[in-house]
Amino acid sequence: MRWEHRSLFDVEDETQIAHVRDLTTAHVSSKDMEEFAARYHYTGLPGNASWRWGLWHEMTLYGVVAYNLPTMTLCESIFGKEHWSHVWHMSRLALAEIAPHNSESRLIGGSLRAIEKEFPHVWAVLTYAAQDAGHIGYVYQATNAIYTGTGGQAYYYIDQKGHMRPTYDGRFIGPTEAESRGWTVHKSLPKHRYVYILGNKKQRRERRELLRLDEYPYPKPDDAHGRI
Repeated sequence: MRWEHRSLFDVEDETQIAHVRDLTTAHVSSKDMEEFAARYHYTGLPGNASWRWGLWHEMTLYGVVAYNLPTMTLCESIFGKEHWSHVWHMSRLALAEIAPHNSESRLIGGSLRAIEKEFPHVWAVLTYAAQDAGHIGYVYQATNAIYTGTGGQAYYYIDQKGHMRPTYDGRFIGPTEAESRGWTVHKSLPKHRYVYILGNKKQRRERRELLRLDEYPYPKPDDAHGRI
């Protein structure tokens, strides 16, 4: 399927916008992911996306979510070294401005169910909410993710024109290489870290018992440097 560009921007009133119940989750191409993230994700970048789903109404794309494999260290932090291969990372989530209310939850839920069906070896999905962007992770809280504190502090780069540059471009770009390209290197705030446990009721209970990260109450605005 292709993203119908005009269909998103020619909507004259909200009565023409699909209701969230009419939206379905299906795979999306890397090209559509790139174009959609450029317009709707705060980084403007598609990130390292190995598996991608979109939120569709017929041929109109309202949102995208992408997953990849985290580093070995992150994989092992969830269930231990013996279960590192059962962990994925949600690397991107972006919705069009006209997407109906609760579209984020529908897209996350639909993609997680697709992962359970198509990739049953995946036991958990790790994701982050970036404090630098003022994010706390309300959508993850609304979809019953487990909050495990903060982590994932990393670098981000700004080029000579003031644009954010990717840390992954077919391979990881470290701070030294970024500086050699003339980019400035910035250290991000620690990110809020959430985990989704997948599987049927019995499997989720067993896998949650294996979780090595501590669980905490959901953060609120006052816990995030005053940001919403």
